[in-house]
Amino acid sequence: MKFAPVRHRLVRTNPATGRKSLFLSSHIGGIVGWPAPEALALVRDLVEHATQRQFVYTHAWRQHDLVMWDNRQTMHRARRYRDTGEVRDMRRTTLEGDGPTTAQAAVA
Repeated sequence: MKFAPVRHRLVRTNPATGRKSLFLSSHIGGIVGWPAPEALALVRDLVEHATQRQFVYTHAWRQHDLVMWDNRQTMHRARRYRDTGEVRDMRRTTLEGDGPTTAQAAVA
């Protein structure tokens, strides 16, 4: 199955805080206007930077834990779940708000 490309900015500004953050993942296919080798090299470098130990939070789950994050400024990856017979309750909440990131004004 082939997916249509989704365009978005690599740097996104959170409208609530004004903070800028990288908005990327390792499966980005390219950068508009860039040759593929250079684009993929930049994405690789940005992912390597963003996933340095000092920027990574790994949660050690305990009973009754609640973890929340803001997808506008968080890269996240699920780890394999070890089925130990424990019950887990996972819920996703998506708030209405920001539109596509390409609609954000360009910044200098």
